[in-house]
Amino acid sequence: MPRNNRPKNSKRQAEEEELDLERVRSGIARTEVKNGTEFTVQTTAGRSAEETKRWICPYCQVSFGPGISHVVAWESAAGPTQRRHFHNNCWKKFQGRII
Repeated sequence: MPRNNRPKNSKRQAEEEELDLERVRSGIARTEVKNGTEFTVQTTAGRSAEETKRWICPYCQVSFGPGISHVVAWESAAGPTQRRHFHNNCWKKFQGRII
């Protein structure tokens, strides 16, 4: 019988830890193409932002702050220095360019 080099409690620890799917999903960058323009898109819950931080959605021009789930997007060619923060539904409707 092969020897098991794992600590005896490692299996129990793995069973006790639950997978936080929201944490896994948020922050994973993906690529989307809208009207021939490639965007890098990342979802965020906005929880880790400074309390005084505010963003203005470029689609609807409404301001929002930390704790609001939203999308951070930028044109892949321009890089993340040109990133913008969109409401989730506004990003779905957005078809323009980020300048």
